[in-house]
Amino acid sequence: MKWSHAAVFAAAVLVTGCYYDWAVRATGYEFTWNRSDLGGYYNLLARGFTEGHLYLPLEPDARLLALPNPLDPYAPGDIPKLFDAVLYNRRYYLYHGAGPAIMLFLPWLSYTGHDLPESFALFLFCLGGYLFAALTLVTMLRMADVSPPAWILGIMLLALGFCQSIPFLLSRVWVYEVAIGGGYFCVAAGLFFFARSQLSARPFWPAASGLMFGMAVACRPNLIVAAAIALVAVILSLRRRAVPFIAALLLVAAMVADYNYRRFGSIFEFGLNYQITGPGQGQLHPRLANVLPGFYYMLLARPEFTKIFPWVLLPFPARDFPRPSQYFIEPIAGALFLAPFLPLAYLALFVRKFRVVSWVTVMSASGILLFLATTGLSTQRYEVDFLPWFVLASMLGIAVWLQRASGVRLRLLQALFTVAVMFGVVVNLAMGVTGPYDDMMKNKPDRYVAIARWLSPVANLRPQWNPPLSQDFTASVSGGPKDLLFVGRKPVRYELVLDYVNGKPVLVSRFSGETVIKEIEPSANPVRFHVSYSPETHEMAVSANGVELLRQRIQNIITAPAQIVRIRE
Repeated sequence: MKWSHAAVFAAAVLVTGCYYDWAVRATGYEFTWNRSDLGGYYNLLARGFTEGHLYLPLEPDARLLALPNPLDPYAPGDIPKLFDAVLYNRRYYLYHGAGPAIMLFLPWLSYTGHDLPESFALFLFCLGGYLFAALTLVTMLRMADVSPPAWILGIMLLALGFCQSIPFLLSRVWVYEVAIGGGYFCVAAGLFFFARSQLSARPFWPAASGLMFGMAVACRPNLIVAAAIALVAVILSLRRRAVPFIAALLLVAAMVADYNYRRFGSIFEFGLNYQITGPGQGQLHPRLANVLPGFYYMLLARPEFTKIFPWVLLPFPARDFPRPSQYFIEPIAGALFLAPFLPLAYLALFVRKFRVVSWVTVMSASGILLFLATTGLSTQRYEVDFLPWFVLASMLGIAVWLQRASGVRLRLLQALFTVAVMFGVVVNLAMGVTGPYDDMMKNKPDRYVAIARWLSPVANLRPQWNPPLSQDFTASVSGGPKDLLFVGRKPVRYELVLDYVNGKPVLVSRFSGETVIKEIEPSANPVRFHVSYSPETHEMAVSANGVELLRQRIQNIITAPAQIVRIRE
């Protein structure tokens, strides 16, 4: 590698690592060390392993066990339960794979006697996955004798680090994200070791690749698609040298099968049939009717573009699209907006010098996407299962394409590529700020507003934290329900609405799921409303014709002046 390329590679890893470190803690998930009470499902699983059993060391509530069907999603909400865990034979288990616990949480607990912060585990998985993906890119470019300019390599490494929904994944830390991050790390490592096995006859490389593809399945069972495709490619490309890969993969597969059998009496049962979850969640409903909406949400669903920081939002609720009953959907934006160059991934299939590796990369991404599309489950974090591999393949195809161009055509292609990557970076970083539940805005409002202030030159479009608010307007108390005032944006938005209950007008004051309802006297004349917010008391007061009708305590309001919308009659 040229010194300029090595310097760009090191700078890209440093920049990406610094961002990942900041992003995983930006919403309040700090790295808390030397504690044995951190909780977290994977810490619980690691404790269970050290105690010599496979269940979590938590006793289910006796009231839950006494129910006719403890798994009923409509069971009384006042009974404590471990949400999205598995309840089987009066014990709690995880349906999420044990891979992250085996790779990080158990070794850490055994060595230190303390819990591992889940936020740090997610950071390690994501940074390690990025490093292996970047090494795979460099290795495959060398295989194809392609040497892009250093600045183009930097753009490619930037795309690998930021254009694949990892910033979104880092914005919240829970068992889901840790499992997905672990799967991302393992597939990236498996691809790198597979690429190295094409260059070296040493048995270490295929054995390491088989081990990591197996561990990917131990993190995320749906990644068996990638493992199966890699197995076929290894057998066809390495022939007799495929034995170490097969042996390592079968070893992990046997461990996963044994783990399932010891817990549930079946090697194919991961626990989904015994999951404690909400209505319409948990159970997979694979069917052809899910494929079209699945592809729409995973690839094409347009995010919401605004003039106000962070400029790109997940549609809340998710955009309408014809879908079957029992289809589970969360706010989501299609992968083509996160990585606009994604279709170019298929160019890599036509480069003969690394065709085997690119075939595994592209087909793994395509197969995982197809599997997810059939399940009837669409959520933004699932895009990490397939999007990084499309991005990796895209970089390979684009590198070869640019190598073959020259003159004006080359400069035009380089410009278009750079613009596409920058667009993807902005979209991904914006989603990293909002995450699934706007945790930065809710948990770290000072940080959110500070970043917005740095990046928002127009005062009317600049979000503010708990600004004093005073709004006067008139509205008729007749003619049906109507919106009176909006402050901020969903899902954290204050709303004042005129509604009717039993034919009588009422004011509905609503903020972040908390609602205050107050009856208002009918009036033939327009009513003068006054709404004020006090930053000192965190109270929203609503008056009608000079008489105060209600007060509601509001935790925090973050709004730009342009996001204060009142009725005009």
